[in-house]
Amino acid sequence: MNGKKNLTSKSELEFIKTIHNTIIDHLNGKDKRLVRSLKTSDNFKSNINFSIDDPNDHQDIKILIDQYLESAVNTASPHFYNQLFSGFSVMGYIGEIITAITNNSMYTYEMGPMATLIEKELIKKMSNIIGYKDGFGTFVSGGSNANLIAMLAARDKINSKSKKSGLFKSKTLCAFVSEEAHYSFIKAGYQIGIGTDQIIQIQCDLKGHMDTDLLLYQIDKALSEGKTPFFVGATAGTTVKGAFDPIKKINKICKNFNLWFHIDGSWGGSVMLSKKHRNLIRGSESSDSFTWCAHKMMGLPLICSVILMKNKNILKKINNVSETDYLFHGNDHDGMDLGIYSLQCGRRVDSIKLWLAWKYYGDIGYEKRIDRLFDLAEYAQAIIEKSTSFKLISPVESLNICFQIQTKHLNKSEWNFLTNETRERLVNKGEIMVNYAMIEKQCCIRLIIVNFNLEKSHLNIFFKSIESISKKIIKENKTN
Repeated sequence: MNGKKNLTSKSELEFIKTIHNTIIDHLNGKDKRLVRSLKTSDNFKSNINFSIDDPNDHQDIKILIDQYLESAVNTASPHFYNQLFSGFSVMGYIGEIITAITNNSMYTYEMGPMATLIEKELIKKMSNIIGYKDGFGTFVSGGSNANLIAMLAARDKINSKSKKSGLFKSKTLCAFVSEEAHYSFIKAGYQIGIGTDQIIQIQCDLKGHMDTDLLLYQIDKALSEGKTPFFVGATAGTTVKGAFDPIKKINKICKNFNLWFHIDGSWGGSVMLSKKHRNLIRGSESSDSFTWCAHKMMGLPLICSVILMKNKNILKKINNVSETDYLFHGNDHDGMDLGIYSLQCGRRVDSIKLWLAWKYYGDIGYEKRIDRLFDLAEYAQAIIEKSTSFKLISPVESLNICFQIQTKHLNKSEWNFLTNETRERLVNKGEIMVNYAMIEKQCCIRLIIVNFNLEKSHLNIFFKSIESISKKIIKENKTN
């Protein structure tokens, strides 16, 4: 090869510059744009050609990109409270661009030399934070996938023959999670072959913590039925209440019965970066595995998740198979080929965005940001507690604030309607987006505090908007 021919034509480079300018304009206007487009699916279908048929030129593609950016939910807005992620990360954005333009893969060192070293360093750092001094891990496609891999590792521990022989003729395996745990555990039960009926959900207290007395009861019950308990999944930051299960109590039970102890820290794992709040997961070093999603409380773009293992050898044991000579050539560069530790084959470089962000902020920068989020959550909680219109539905333990709109002008039986209708009208205005949930048959607004650019002034606007809309609904009902 003479090396003279450019891989990208002049017109393509000009188009890239055009789109980059479009992105800059988009970012400059992110605080002015609606959080949610007011257009309906019918509007989109009538104005955008979604079919894939004839070729399009750069101008056509530019129009489609503009339309997508206009329609996309503005998750960067401080008024996006809808999910367990929010905000825009400059380092995350840059990392995603580098990942895309280099298009390396994580299966071998040969195919991603610096990416391999970056991932290994991050896994070592995160393992040490959790308390796994000689642990290991891998980046995965999300928290659900991480929980699945943890259960797969637990299955291998209790039945090492299952990798080759399956679960036929073996005793019924059963796992235990709280009723507030993520639904991915239910799916994992199906995916690893034990069945969804064998994922036993343990009741929680009013705060959302797993009841360890009931956990003990259910384990004894399973044993009396001839089943084989093998896994307990604790949650560090539940999806609705933001609750943290009692790690030390659960660990004691797991040790007594020789059960695999997993912590799903998808949402709350990042509190380990805060000296002030890491006590919420005190005892994490006692667990066998840990899920951590940096795209949530650390503010990175989706997806940025890891599964961490105390036993550094287990990932290779459960994921490495034969018939891979075409990829792994016997020389893994002194343990550098990470593909043998992964459930995936081709795997994008999700690590670089986290590495750049952590390099930029440092430990102290992330600690300050997480502490500030907790301060803002306390501020929001104080507004609710002082209000005569709002009522906390569950105690606030972290960054989830669940409250109901209540009024003496409506019957209690109508408070669910009032809360839900207020939320619907608020979201349909497009300026604020927040989710709702049901807790003990009570409809509540689930406010999530996770955007690093969130200010008290934004929260003031949020609560005033809620109050204004709810008063209007109450007035309408009086009239009727």
